[in-house]
Amino acid sequence: MRTLGLLLLALCAHPAFAQSSDAPADPPSLLVSSVQFEGNTFFSNEALWARVRTRPNRRFLNLPGVTWWRWLHRLGSSGRLGRRLSQALIASGEPPALYNPSTVDADLDRLRLSYLQEGFRAATVQARLDPDSARQRVRITYTIEQGPATHIRRVVLDDGQALAEEAQRALFQASYLNLQTTASATHYRGGPGQRYSEPTLLEERQRMLTWLLDEGYAQITRDSIRALVTPVTPDSFDITFRVRPGPRIRLGGIHFAVTGAEPTRRPRTDTLDAVPTAAPVAATLHVSSRIEGDTRLRPSLLRRTLQVTPGQWYSQTALLDTKRRLEATGLFSFTNIAQLPVDSAGALLLPLRIELQSRPRHRLRFNTFILRDLLGEQELGAGLGVGVTYENLNLRGGGETLRLSTTVAADFQPSASAQVEVSGSYAVPYLLRPFRWASRVLPTYDVRTRFSLSLLAARRDELRLLIRGRGNARLRYEIQHDPVRTSFLDVLDLSVSNPDTLSGFQEFFLNDILQRVADPVQQAQILEDYTNPQVNNAARYTFRSVAGDPLRRLDGYSREISLEVGGNLPYVLDRLVFTPDSLEGTIPGLPLFQGIGTGNRLLYRRYLRLVADARQYRPMGPGTVLAWKGLVGLAHPVGGAGVVPFDRRFYSGGGASVRGWTLRSLGPGGAEPDTSGTSTNLLGGDFKLEAGLELRTTVLRDVLAADWLAVAFVDAGNVWFGPRNPGFGGASSSDGRFRVDTFWREVGIGTGPGLRLAWEYLIVRFDVAYRLRDPREARLFPRRQPTLHFGIGHAF
Repeated sequence: MRTLGLLLLALCAHPAFAQSSDAPADPPSLLVSSVQFEGNTFFSNEALWARVRTRPNRRFLNLPGVTWWRWLHRLGSSGRLGRRLSQALIASGEPPALYNPSTVDADLDRLRLSYLQEGFRAATVQARLDPDSARQRVRITYTIEQGPATHIRRVVLDDGQALAEEAQRALFQASYLNLQTTASATHYRGGPGQRYSEPTLLEERQRMLTWLLDEGYAQITRDSIRALVTPVTPDSFDITFRVRPGPRIRLGGIHFAVTGAEPTRRPRTDTLDAVPTAAPVAATLHVSSRIEGDTRLRPSLLRRTLQVTPGQWYSQTALLDTKRRLEATGLFSFTNIAQLPVDSAGALLLPLRIELQSRPRHRLRFNTFILRDLLGEQELGAGLGVGVTYENLNLRGGGETLRLSTTVAADFQPSASAQVEVSGSYAVPYLLRPFRWASRVLPTYDVRTRFSLSLLAARRDELRLLIRGRGNARLRYEIQHDPVRTSFLDVLDLSVSNPDTLSGFQEFFLNDILQRVADPVQQAQILEDYTNPQVNNAARYTFRSVAGDPLRRLDGYSREISLEVGGNLPYVLDRLVFTPDSLEGTIPGLPLFQGIGTGNRLLYRRYLRLVADARQYRPMGPGTVLAWKGLVGLAHPVGGAGVVPFDRRFYSGGGASVRGWTLRSLGPGGAEPDTSGTSTNLLGGDFKLEAGLELRTTVLRDVLAADWLAVAFVDAGNVWFGPRNPGFGGASSSDGRFRVDTFWREVGIGTGPGLRLAWEYLIVRFDVAYRLRDPREARLFPRRQPTLHFGIGHAF
């Protein structure tokens, strides 16, 4: 790129680029009130903003004049609050953004160079100052005249006759440049509108380097590819790519060297594969291993993760894929692929040595956590939990991970609750039958099979309920297509729940609820949901696409869609095994699941369920993010059932939902199942719509080792009964059913401010939410008392 650099220096000396700012030398005490751009049609304002150093003080929530951080700095600089607090305010604040002529001149140079690098050789940039002496402020406007663009006339490949004609054409097949082919494989014409761009040329060089490294040219470096730029007319360039790739090299023998911490008598040495090769190699190449200090690791795991074969052309991508798969097993604390000297006898062969350090097999962890709601919701309770987890890495030697966990939690509120949960999972880094073929046929980034089992026992005094047992078993296949997209296939998701009542259930809970629900059908539904043992199974496919930091959520997006079919396994047992002559709607249970009036039967319901969830995080400036989400959920009963199972319905309201309402207290629709308007919606819904908008901005940095974020949010949504749900009876517009022409009137809207404390690995959330529109009332702001929410992590 030396020629390219000399050309840029020559262009910078052009009179059109030698102009300096004609701004008067105003006193440096003027405060920069705003920085604007005019005439920029190529770059966006955001792109130009990133190239300048002259900036006004940051605004709080982008409100004009509300320069919170400058106020903090000024308050700390006054020294009236003590040394430590003053230093903290100065560190969190922002000094006054004063006008500096030297900084403006440097900004002009950077802006001119940016346009020059993108092919606008005649571009001019000037700074205009609009001072306000009375307020001691100045507004700076960068005026841009970009002029005509310079285009690429021709691209030539000079490879020193190292590449065959087919490889020459393939090298430019996926070019970032818009090129038109000619009869020659080394000469191309610039396509219509192909503007000269130095950043694009640098990207093109990196693409060519990656392509050649994957085609066997193992000794090529960035200096082996140079772009020579030649001006041919006032508005066009010729580009010559000078490529010296070196010899094409095949992989030789591959050797795994594994070191562990276990005491062993002697190392284990194995030959994992012997690959006979034809001419020009004409030899037998081996994949071998030497394992020392690890008695459990099976060499077959190492061979399975290997994505290259001895004798094939060198491929950097395949080697990096091998390294990533080894690290994804979780068994190794260190991985390295070392290239040994090339064997130049006969065909060029590059031996590899893969060095691995295995982790200790057994791991025991103790942890504490804040108690979540016992029914599995996203609200936090005033309680504490403790747990212990045992992990066994490489249980059977093939990368299997066994994890066993036990947690005990108690609620410290007057209405005490407690729970004990035992869970375990078994994961293998490959797909088990019958889906093992998928990893061979489909292009995959990573695969895993996971079996999990959990059992929960809980006591909820507030509801006068005792969950004698809630068990869940799941068999999941995880297929990661690339770093962003993943598919989850739950072949088996079996759950059994056995609720029981405590003394006073009738008097303190049931009567209070049933007297607010006049419809006898819904009364029976509530009794069934809260007192009958139930069984459910589901087969589920979920596709997820996530980009960005899942904790901070400063940019990127999240997309997820899930389709679920449930209740079919107990239906088959009911229909074909237990009572072939009739359909009972229940199947026999164990004595553990025998409750009052249940006759030792497990209730089941068949259903379909679809959920689509989309979230976006867009940076709006330094320290400010605009986040939004949208969710649609639909559950529909199948067969003779009128409703879906209790835990597969939809609910609205809570800290991660519509925050103007407490947990599960919104809906269904505009119905009024209780007179207080504050209790939980026990019936749920079959249809859900939800949206949220949140503006987050950092107001304090590194205070108590955390960043403090101020938040303004608006949430909207509700749940409704489906067409087969018995609802509350009748045909009134407020019976909780979803109707296309009236549902928008029944959307609950909440808004308010919030605060986030963001540590490196933890975000604590506080929200104060007000109801802007309640579906049960006609006026705006129907309730003055706010709803407070406390949680871990962002709301979405």
